[in-house]
Amino acid sequence: MSFFQTHKSMLLNVCVVVSCLTTGCTAIEETVRGSVIMAKEKMGMTPTTTVAAAPAPAAAQSAEAMLDAEIETPKFTKVWHGMDELVTDYEDVLSGEDKSWFGRRTKSLTNSALKLIASKAGMESYEKIQDLQKKIGDKTKEKNDLQAGRLGYPVSSSNPFAMTREKCDKKIQELQNDVKECELEINRQSKLLLADLNRHGQVMDEKHLKYLLNAAGGDDVMQMMNLAIILKQVQYAIGKQIKADPQFNGAQLQRYVGIQLVLLLAYQQAHTIGLENINNKYLPRLSDIQKKAEANRQEALALRNNSQEGANYLEQNLKLSENTITIAGQYRVALQEMAKSLEASRAKVDRNVAVTRNTFKTVTTGASLLKLIQESSQDYSELISFNPPLLETIYSDQMMEAFQQVSAQLKN
Repeated sequence: MSFFQTHKSMLLNVCVVVSCLTTGCTAIEETVRGSVIMAKEKMGMTPTTTVAAAPAPAAAQSAEAMLDAEIETPKFTKVWHGMDELVTDYEDVLSGEDKSWFGRRTKSLTNSALKLIASKAGMESYEKIQDLQKKIGDKTKEKNDLQAGRLGYPVSSSNPFAMTREKCDKKIQELQNDVKECELEINRQSKLLLADLNRHGQVMDEKHLKYLLNAAGGDDVMQMMNLAIILKQVQYAIGKQIKADPQFNGAQLQRYVGIQLVLLLAYQQAHTIGLENINNKYLPRLSDIQKKAEANRQEALALRNNSQEGANYLEQNLKLSENTITIAGQYRVALQEMAKSLEASRAKVDRNVAVTRNTFKTVTTGASLLKLIQESSQDYSELISFNPPLLETIYSDQMMEAFQQVSAQLKN
C-alpha cells in the first residue's frame, strides 16, 4: 500500500480543517486529533482514545457554504487557473533557483500574480467602491471646471450647440446629482463589504472601513486582506480537490503546494509594496504638507497681526491650516503604527514562504500539507483581523474634509 493511500484519511480532513478556521483553535485541534486517530486505524494501529464524530457547528457549516459558493465564481476560477499556469511556468523560482539577473523572474512571477488578483476576487464590493470613488473624482473635477468657467459663457446664444450659463447650471446640477447617487451606492457597497469581511473573520466596524477607504495606504491593506481571503479560498478548494480525487498522487500534491506558494510570494510582495509606499512615498509627502501648512499658518498670523483688513478670511485660513496640521500629525502616527504592524506581519509571511518553498521541493506526505495549511491559516486569519490605527478626530465634517484633502495629496 502506498504512503498516499495510507494517509488518505488525513488528507481528506484538509477541507474540514480550513472550514473550521472561523470556529477557533479548539475546533481545529479536535479535527486534527480525529485525523490522527483515523490515520492510525488505517495503518492497523489501535488508537489510545476514541473520539466520537461530532456534527459540524452551525458557524462551520455556514463558513463552508460561503466558501463553496465563492470557489464556484468565475473570478475565483480565473485566479485558480492563472496560479496553476504560474506554477508550471516558474517552477525554478518556486524551488528557490532563480538564476536570472537581479531576480527578474521572481519579480515577474510576483507581478503576474498580483495582476491576476488585482480584480479583488475576494472582495467584489471593494472593486465597485474604487470605481465609484474614481467616478466621483472625475465628476467633481468636471463640475469645478464648469463653475470656474461659468461667467465666460454667454447668457444666451442663437447657436443651439453653444454652451450658455443656463446649460452650464443645468450640467452642474446633473453632476451634483450624479455624485450624490455615487455616494449612496458607496454606502450600500460599504455595508456589503463590511458584511463580507465579517463573514471571513474580520472584526471591523464602519469607522475602520471608512478610514481604509479614504486613507493613503488603505488600498495596500485592503489588497493584503483580499489576498488573505483568496488564500483561504484556495486552501478550501485544495481540500475539496483532494477529497474528490481518488487517484490523488504526489505530483498533484506538489502542484497544490505550488499554487499556495505563488499566492504567498504575492502576499509577501504586497507587504513590501505597502511598506515602501509608507516609508518612501506617504511619510515624505506628509512632511512637505506639514511644512506648507505651517508656513501658511504663520503667514496668516502675520497678516492678521499687521491689519484687521480681511480678518474674517484670515481666521478661516488659520482654522483650515490648523486642521491640516492636526490631521497631518495624527496621520504620521497612524502610518508609523501601520508600518510596524505590516513589518510584524511580513516576518510571519517570510517564514511561511520559506516553509512552503521547502515543502514544495520535498513534499512526500499528505500530513505535511495538512500541517502547512493549519499553521499558515492562523497567520492569514491574523492579517484579516488587522485593524489600522484610527485618526479619531476625523469624524466631524470639518476634519473629515481636511483628512480627505491630505489623503488626496498623499495618493497623487
